[in-house]
Amino acid sequence: MPNKALTILIADEQHLQRLYIEKMLNQLGYHRIVPVQTFEEVQILTAIPAEPFDVLIINGGLAAHTCGPQPQVRHVLIYDHQDLSAVAGATPTVLVRLPGAPDTVNLEHFMDIIDPPEAARGLRVLPWLRELSRQPATGV
Repeated sequence: MPNKALTILIADEQHLQRLYIEKMLNQLGYHRIVPVQTFEEVQILTAIPAEPFDVLIINGGLAAHTCGPQPQVRHVLIYDHQDLSAVAGATPTVLVRLPGAPDTVNLEHFMDIIDPPEAARGLRVLPWLRELSRQPATGV
């Protein structure tokens, strides 16, 4: 079950791309989403000394305008990022760069890093142990 308290900021100049990403996040169970169009809006929202955003999902074209750290963002996903070796101005806990627009699988994997599913938080059963448990017990 996703952490419904996570706040997500989506920044892209294209309205349809913001809408597409927001819809994918909604399908994954995330609903505290703020879509913005410009990097100036990102700066304004991340400068507010309130609770920081948990996630920033930003188009690489807007991220290129980053001139300093973004202390109010914990994790960043930069997409449509052509120069993957470039260092982003943000200093998040998790920074992921994609060469193209994110799809459902990319977003799901990114969110699993930030917000691991309940099953991953507990004990993990090794595959060989699971297979062994399925075999019938032999009486001696």
